[in-house]
Amino acid sequence: MGDKIQEEIMDLPDDWWRYTSTCQILSDWFIRHLLGLFLSLDEGGQIRHGVLTGFLLHYQDILLWVTAGHVIDGIDEILSNPNIKVLRMHWLDGCEIPGAESIPVHNRNLKTFSTFKSDGIDFGMAAITGLDAENILRNDRVQVMTEQIWKNLHLAQPEGYYILGFPEEWFNVQEDHLPDNRILGSAQANLACLPVKRIEYRGPSDTKEFWSDPGAFYGKVLPFADELDQQPKNITGMSGGPVFSIERTTAGILYRLVGIQRSQDKDERLIRAEPIQRVIKIMKGGV
Repeated sequence: MGDKIQEEIMDLPDDWWRYTSTCQILSDWFIRHLLGLFLSLDEGGQIRHGVLTGFLLHYQDILLWVTAGHVIDGIDEILSNPNIKVLRMHWLDGCEIPGAESIPVHNRNLKTFSTFKSDGIDFGMAAITGLDAENILRNDRVQVMTEQIWKNLHLAQPEGYYILGFPEEWFNVQEDHLPDNRILGSAQANLACLPVKRIEYRGPSDTKEFWSDPGAFYGKVLPFADELDQQPKNITGMSGGPVFSIERTTAGILYRLVGIQRSQDKDERLIRAEPIQRVIKIMKGGV
């Protein structure tokens, strides 16, 4: 990075990371790590579509789709339910997919792992193998994270944080019925990159399970610094997305994986995430 560019970065205002333009630029970086899972389901004649949020991680030479545990549990329930027909199941390696056809999940007997029901830690993952893994890794738009993404996390001096994911309200499906009874469909899943301020744990609450974990990462979704109203009103659908820290260093802008988004308090626009340190500990025994 040139000295002039570096000087300009270091001279940015303290809230540089909260501007709409900054979030748009960084979302182009971050989206390389994310992978949505598109599902089209027939439940007793009712057709339902959706995109689940997750991200790619290489760990112990295994390509993993990492997400929230309750997301994995939901997938397992869908695939094991004889009353639900899975019409389409695709890995989405881009935001705009004509026909919602990116990379079909060839083996739907996914090897999954979740700790949500067993111990309440909302972490899950699925191993991506075979042809699916080959196709994903061949895509130059995809960048798989490694353990380097959380290395030296204790040395981080975050200026702020971001949550990433595909909110339900930003997901659209269009279907055109053709004269020969065929249906031509397209899906658009838009990525949200939202600035977050970390907040202190408030203590247990008799009315909100949200505050049940003193060791979780808690944050507040902040409006953009330029006050442009371009955020989803509801972040449902972003569960399983990464929480990144952001900071400026002498080498440039540095981001680290600090957690996995799991739940929200809609009234106050608060988020709760599983800390990556907790996830690492589980992965060392769970993979």
